[in-house]
Amino acid sequence: MQPKIMVKPAFTVLGYELKTTSGEGKNLKEIPVFWQDYLKNPQMRKAIPNKKDPSVELGICTNFNPENGSFSYLICSEVTTAEEAPSDLVKKHIPETKFAVFTTPLVPDEEFSCSIQETWQYVFKEWFPSSGYEHAGGLEIEWYDERSTNPDSMQMDILIPIKN
Repeated sequence: MQPKIMVKPAFTVLGYELKTTSGEGKNLKEIPVFWQDYLKNPQMRKAIPNKKDPSVELGICTNFNPENGSFSYLICSEVTTAEEAPSDLVKKHIPETKFAVFTTPLVPDEEFSCSIQETWQYVFKEWFPSSGYEHAGGLEIEWYDERSTNPDSMQMDILIPIKN
């Protein structure tokens, strides 16, 4: 699994925030439930205004605290403007960033969550140690587009900030 290397220009997102921790795998349980709740509630999806591409939804890991393993996970969309955003939405501006982009294998719906978690493990346990790159800090992005909507064959991208 070799990533594509890309530079993504600065952008702004709006969405919902879950505060979680990697301790005892809490995030591995809470984030899928967060997505299930979001996907079951069409009002939440409609509440994000000015989406740049309505077919793309992002999961962003940010605000990492290495001391206790806590971080924020955003379910959000890239927006053309964040003016007049509803007060219950979190706004985040993301500067231009160089990313390694990993694409998960094509799998049926029931294997999708596991495929995503296995791809994350591959990135940190196998790819980084031999890649010549370092994690650049900041945030990590899960990119869900039309490839993640077919229950028979699902796929998505994981964007990891990198530096040489």
